[in-house]
Amino acid sequence: MGLFDDICNRHWCEELKCACGTNVVLFTADGFAFFGLLDRVDDGILFLLPASCEEEVTVLTPGGEVRDEALSFIDICTIVAISKNVCEDPFSEDCHEEGNEDE
Repeated sequence: MGLFDDICNRHWCEELKCACGTNVVLFTADGFAFFGLLDRVDDGILFLLPASCEEEVTVLTPGGEVRDEALSFIDICTIVAISKNVCEDPFSEDCHEEGNEDE
């Protein structure tokens, strides 16, 4: 991988490769969060597809806006945290409504 190996944590790369094929929530250093199926890691880029039972990748922007994408390409060096085996979209309006039943 050359330059990529020099600037990124090799153990983090292996951790992400082990998560391939599972639904994940990825958090990036620039404030974005992504929910989808981690398809593969190739040359420092993560390929995120729609999660199982979803039609699109869900993206939460730093401003709190929820957007949908057909697929996402994410630079592995921007990833700061990962949540694996997520069952349902944590950014959907349905999830927020369920948490606010008392109101």
